[in-house]
Amino acid sequence: MTLLPRTALALLALGMLGPVGPQGRTAVEPFEPATAPRVAPEAPPTDTLRAAAEPGTPLLLPLPPTLAGRTVARYTLLRGPALSGAAGRSFTWIPTDAAPGMHEVLLRAHRPDAPGDTLVIRIDLSS
Repeated sequence: MTLLPRTALALLALGMLGPVGPQGRTAVEPFEPATAPRVAPEAPPTDTLRAAAEPGTPLLLPLPPTLAGRTVARYTLLRGPALSGAAGRSFTWIPTDAAPGMHEVLLRAHRPDAPGDTLVIRIDLSS
């Protein structure tokens, strides 16, 4: 074994051990509980629509005729709340007995000249 691989292995081992504090122990910061999640906010996918609705009031949402610069022939529902559906380039939902909050819908965009794509609708249902 040459000097370079041994040096690289030694540096890798030291890096895995972490910083060493007094008495040769690994320095560890005290654990403190978080009051809020320490994660980056979730960025919505690029093909995301936002809508708002009220319980019991039907929502009719026209869907975009193009996605990523290509014409969409129609949409089909992949996942959505009860009493929701897609027809052509329209989405409908009757939010009866749905809990307030954010609801997510996934639709498949069918294109004559390209593979399908997914459209996300995030609906804020407020009472």
